[in-house]
Formats: sequence, structure tokens, C-alpha cells
Amino acid sequence: MRHNKLIKKVVTVFFGVALLASCDYEDVNQDPSRPGGDNVPLVAIVPAMQTQTHRNLTAVLGRFAGIIMQQWEGTDAQQLQYTSYVIGENDSNNPWNFGLYTGSMRDAADIIERATVSNAPHTRGLAKIYMALNLGVASDIWGDVPYSEAFLGEDNLAPKYDSQEAIYGEIQNLLSEAIVDLQAEDPAGIQGSLIGGNAASWVKTAHALKARFFIQTTSVKPDAATKALEQAQLAIGSNAEQKTFFFEDTQNGGHPLALFGLQRPNTMVIGKFFSDIMDGDPRKPLYMSEATGGNFLYFSRTNPNLFWSKLNSPSPVISYSEVKFIEAEALERTGGDGTDALKEAISANMRFLGVSAANIDAYLSTIGDATIQLIITEKYKALYGQSPIQVWNDFRRTGFPNITPNVNGSNGNNPSGIIPRRLLYPISERQSNPGSYEAAIQAQGGHLLDDDIWVFPRD
Repeated sequence: MRHNKLIKKVVTVFFGVALLASCDYEDVNQDPSRPGGDNVPLVAIVPAMQTQTHRNLTAVLGRFAGIIMQQWEGTDAQQLQYTSYVIGENDSNNPWNFGLYTGSMRDAADIIERATVSNAPHTRGLAKIYMALNLGVASDIWGDVPYSEAFLGEDNLAPKYDSQEAIYGEIQNLLSEAIVDLQAEDPAGIQGSLIGGNAASWVKTAHALKARFFIQTTSVKPDAATKALEQAQLAIGSNAEQKTFFFEDTQNGGHPLALFGLQRPNTMVIGKFFSDIMDGDPRKPLYMSEATGGNFLYFSRTNPNLFWSKLNSPSPVISYSEVKFIEAEALERTGGDGTDALKEAISANMRFLGVSAANIDAYLSTIGDATIQLIITEKYKALYGQSPIQVWNDFRRTGFPNITPNVNGSNGNNPSGIIPRRLLYPISERQSNPGSYEAAIQAQGGHLLDDDIWVFPRD
């Protein structure tokens, strides 16, 4: 406990310095939001990397994904536009720049470099896990993205975009290297982490993420399911083993979904498709609260039971439930029977949320033999609030659940009106890195919302 308090004090000092520095934008190539200098200890940078990463999963990019997948829908302001797929190059600017490339990924790259110099392999392994996690977010949203030349600073201010196929290879390499690092001798152990657990437990998390990124390639790799199954069987084996970040119970450090409910009330509600599909599910009152007029709310100041929209709500790196969904799908794709794994995935999610054993058993009694459609539809329900980007990934990969595009979804950025396949590259890249930006668009055949990316091609 004293160790955690020390971490928070150190982070508070550096964040305070960062806030003071943020008023000075004279040098646009320096990120004013993160601590700098050669003497900054790992214990100060690791918490910043973790906190920003978990914001990336559930803030702006998560809301885009959740709205696209009809778990939420806009009722006013920008959220109403996003529901009709009016999502432009300005909308993705901040998450690309400050969330990822000068945020969590820059911190991860910094930690990897510093930990190499100081011979801290366990901390380096943790940073590689987080780099892989963030790189996956970036590539799943945009396709080809900078990586190999992205963190060279003044040595390269116009980094090339690596192909998504290459990025997926790098993600697997990072996770394999993380496993090696975390199995090395390191008396100091993991430094500064806001999530507890020893190195061996993080190795299981790395295997879980490898399973996720293998299963996501089922449309383009014939051995994807086999590899995903192998990794899932080496991964976390219970809710207790999953790595979970908890946001602070404050309006400065709270969960992004709760903060959005506080700061942008009445602009977003639960989507009708999602509220309907949750009828009869014991998780429904933990996900949403019924309001007058027939809408269901994802956030309520007066309902303390809404699991994913409290200020101190959790954010798993990857949940045990997701691992079991991956196992169930991989078994079905390789000739096995995924029914038991599917039921354990559902049960694990319900146990994590606090659903009673009797209600879990009653719900599981309605679950038939596993099919890909059933697995992905149940996964859609279970990953609500924690991994909206993964829900979107599964839809683009499998076509499930069966959602209908918004009738007003055709616009200049989404000419065909289909459910978006990607986001546009941000305007900052068009203005500051035009050569690499144009080359990436040409290589992928476009970057509008209805253009496919390599890992999620349409049939």
C-alpha cells in the first residue's frame, strides 16, 4: 500500500509539471503532456503509460466503436453525427496524436529504451505488452500506421506507414519478446505498475493477447485459429488472474465512460439494438438504466449499479472471459466443440459483474451448442463497456451480430452507407506527414469509412 501511495505521489508531481508545461506550444514536436528528461525514473513513466492506455480503450475511440456497433447511440451534438457515420479527419486527431503517438506508445517506447539501458527486463516486458496493445488499437482503427520509424524524434519527423500485415507481425514479436523478458532474472521486478502481480502472471497476459491477435486474422491466415487456441491454453485461467486497471474515484482520474456521462449528459444513450438484445439477460440492469420515454441510459447519477460507468470502474488489459470466447471460437474453427468454453466465457463475465449463481445457471440453460454466430453474439454482450473496439473488430471479421446500417449513414466520408470498416486518418497527418499519408492511402486503396483494411476484408 505504501508503495502504491509513493507511485501516486511521484506521478502527481510529474503530471503537475506537465500541466504547467502544456501552456507552451512553441515546439510542436515535443509532447507537453508527458514527463521528459534523462533522469525520469521508470516508476514515474509506467503509471502514465498504463493510465493513458486504458483511456485509449474506452474514451474517444471506444465511443466511436461502441456507437458504430449500436451499443450506444447519439441523441445530440457530435454523438448524433457519429451515429449517422459522420466521422471525419478532425474527429480522430486527438486520439491519434495525444492518446497514442505522443501518449501511451511514446511512453512505452521510452520505457523499453530506458529499461534496456538500466537492465530492467521485467519492466521492459511490461512496456512491450502495452506497446503491442496500443499498436493493435491503432492498426485495428486505421490499418497501415507508423511504427518502425515512429519514435525516432528529430531524426525522422515524417515516419513511413508500415503495412497492417507487418504491424500484426510486430505485435506478435513484441509479445513474444515480452514473454522472454518477463522470464529473465530481474531482482527489481516490474517497476511502477499500477496493476499488481508478478512477472509470471504477466506472461499469461501476453499469451492471452497473442491469442486475441491471432484470432483476429481468421479472414487472412489459414492457421489463425490453431495458433489462437495454442495461446489461449497458455493464458490466464480465471477472473482472479486477469490484469485489471482501476480508474480513480475522482472527476480528474475517473473512468472515461463515467466522465463522459458527467460532462456530456443527454448526448448519448444505449442503442436500441443493444437494449433489445439484452432483454432477459441478468446483466441488463448492470449495463443500463431505463429512463422515461423508453430510452436506456448507460450512465446515471442515481443508479449505483451500472458497472461500467462508475468513476472507479475497472479496465481489464484483456479479460479471462474474452480468452474463453477466443478458445470457443478457435475450437469451432478447428473441428472441436466450443460449447463448454462458450458457457465458461459467459459465466466468467457474469461472475466478474457480480451476477448471482442462480441467475447464471438459469441463463446458461438457454445456451445451445456453440456456433460462430452464437459465440460472437454472446461476446458482443459480454465485452460491453470494457472492449468496444474488440466488438467492432469481431463484427468486421465475422459479420456478427446481425446489425443493420443506419438509414442515414451515407455521406461523403462513407459513400456506400455501410457500417464503417475503419476511421479516416487524422488531419494532422495530412498536413504534417503528407508523403507517408498519401502513400498509405494509395497502398490500401483509400481511407474512407467504407474502405477495408487488410485484416478485415469483406467477402
